[in-house]
Amino acid sequence: MIKMNLGSAKIRDPKTKQFNPIAGLIGESAYQTAVRLGTFSGTEKEWNDYIKTEREKALEDIRKAGEELSTYISVQTFVDVKQKTPHIDTVKNYYNLQRTGKVYQTKIWKFATNPTSTGEKLLDNAGLEFVPSTDTTEGKDDYLNGNHPMFEWVHCNYKRNDDGTAYPVATEYDSNYATTGAVDVGAMQMSFYWNWDASNPEYDLVTISDMPNTEYGLKPWTECKRANGTVLPYCIGSAYVSGIASDGLLRSQPGLKPERNQSHNNIITNYQKKGKGYWGAGAERNTFQILFNIIKGATKNSQSLFQGCTSYNFQYSASVQSADAHTYFPLTNAQAQNILVGSYVSVGYGQLNDTKNGVNNDRGVTNIHKYADDVKVLRIETLDENNKAVYLDIKTGFNTTPIKLSDTVNAPITISSMHWWSGTTDTVIGRHDGSPVSNTDGKHAYRVQGREYAVGAYLIASDTVMDFQSDYSKKVYIAPKGLAHSSSDATIRSKYTCIGTIPANPDGKGSDYWIGDISVDVNTGGWFPSAKGSSNSQGWADMLYAGGTSTSGTREYLMGGFLWVGSDAGCSFLSCGGWLGWTYWHFCAAD
Repeated sequence: MIKMNLGSAKIRDPKTKQFNPIAGLIGESAYQTAVRLGTFSGTEKEWNDYIKTEREKALEDIRKAGEELSTYISVQTFVDVKQKTPHIDTVKNYYNLQRTGKVYQTKIWKFATNPTSTGEKLLDNAGLEFVPSTDTTEGKDDYLNGNHPMFEWVHCNYKRNDDGTAYPVATEYDSNYATTGAVDVGAMQMSFYWNWDASNPEYDLVTISDMPNTEYGLKPWTECKRANGTVLPYCIGSAYVSGIASDGLLRSQPGLKPERNQSHNNIITNYQKKGKGYWGAGAERNTFQILFNIIKGATKNSQSLFQGCTSYNFQYSASVQSADAHTYFPLTNAQAQNILVGSYVSVGYGQLNDTKNGVNNDRGVTNIHKYADDVKVLRIETLDENNKAVYLDIKTGFNTTPIKLSDTVNAPITISSMHWWSGTTDTVIGRHDGSPVSNTDGKHAYRVQGREYAVGAYLIASDTVMDFQSDYSKKVYIAPKGLAHSSSDATIRSKYTCIGTIPANPDGKGSDYWIGDISVDVNTGGWFPSAKGSSNSQGWADMLYAGGTSTSGTREYLMGGFLWVGSDAGCSFLSCGGWLGWTYWHFCAAD
């Protein structure tokens, strides 16, 4: 007699919606049951592949919709909360279980009322201390003392929905998490709600919370809300400036050389290679750091917290000319003191200048990177009593014999400072904001909530365009979430959202000016300078490079500053001179 193991499995009746037992033979596998019942025909391998594919498809659909992976809170979720180790299958409940409803607010003064950069912490933000950290010094950070889970973040791998919203596919605690290959690495925290209330003529109130709050007019942060209005349980942004990954695409990964020569227009093409929802990071990635700098640091002046890589500019000719090939660059003892071990440099030679009587060593010259292209400084050793050897992370050595450009002009072999590679801030202690080595020397990138900024290059806002007006002011257009980005002026003016106007300098000459106030659009996450300031120590303490006396035409949104902008740079710095298709060596982007 064949024994039947009744009730060992159940199937849902599509009519009654009830689960009924099905009989299975003792020791019979799911595949064997399916074949016996006639619900599947094929090999066992095909069955296993089918089950795996269907499971992955279901999980992907669930994650995209931001829905719960189960109808109950698993034990694993509680373990993850206790250990602060969210996994992909616990993300939603992990965050929702920890929401506190606390409201964090900072008051910042309008420049005309009070030019100070310093704000006042209010509500649940009052009394919380924050000092940035480095890789060796842990600053005071009350936001990570365990009582404010909204500020806790982890790394994740993410993909993007068709509307551009990111969703996680693995966290750093999952076995399939990766930092190389065809993946993007993001910084993930719980979703939050915010408002930038500028209705008072004397001050703005900047407010965030991990729960909705009608009293303060809070809306979902733009990265947490899909184009159809769905609010996600998480907030994900790219952790790093983009570089070319092993799959040949622009990726957010640690250990990549920032991809240079980006523009508003080529970003559209470059990121779309990854899929429909990929356009490159918009202005909101910068607004994100502005927001958290104000809440935690209570300041409009980001450089009072971290200088960024804004004062690390050098180009030196080889101090020793040699026909022998070496993997080091010779510098005088004095010059070598300005080189940071671990930083990145290029070695090569320039080209004839426009008048053909000298050398153009601009970093945009191809051959300035001929022998070493943005490579790491490994160590510095004594070469002789007057010179040092700066050893580089290269396999093929080079000589330092000048290159003949013409009968009268020779180009010296030259070393140039370059951008920091992605992931340099991963060495900062714990999950704190800050820079490796120093937050104040102007030579290092920094991170805010796990996102890296100021690597020595402008970041282009992929979704934002300026349109010059007859009085030198500039309308600011931003693409709403889900709208295809465009390089067409007509399309931008008709389909993008105009969030405001950058005023011209009152001098009537289209001059640059210090930024006193910025305006922020809560619906799109966009921002723009809205009032003139006075210096690098008041107001927003950053410069607007106004783009001169142009009276028409669109321009790309170049944010933050680069290697030698110095005190002009910062989170609200903006350069308005680049046409939408302009590329340059210090124009970079993020996903």
